[in-house]
Amino acid sequence: MYRKFEELGITLGGASYGFFSGEAEFDVTGHPVAIEVEAAAVGQPDLRLDIAELVRERIGLRDRFGLGFLEDSDERVRAHVTKWMLFHALADSLVERYREDIEDELSAARALRGTHAA
Repeated sequence: MYRKFEELGITLGGASYGFFSGEAEFDVTGHPVAIEVEAAAVGQPDLRLDIAELVRERIGLRDRFGLGFLEDSDERVRAHVTKWMLFHALADSLVERYREDIEDELSAARALRGTHAA
């Protein structure tokens, strides 16, 4: 399932922040797996946040900098942490915004599996 979004905010401590636009891809369980965030300025590249790529990047950073890699001040670690946190915050907001769509998709998939089982 894919959904475009505009002016999506993230919630931190009960307050909303940001106006993100882009497109999200959800897996068969209704969880976002990739989020394409439109750049704020013309001519800048969009930001692709793909959970599989982020996990691979995280493993590589841990291998390079050790178990405490999140405390390292290396630019690669700081950029990764920002992307990791942004992905998760946007994913939470997307699940909330598209809750009904996700539930409908999951129900339709269950019904389809039920017809194949009969």
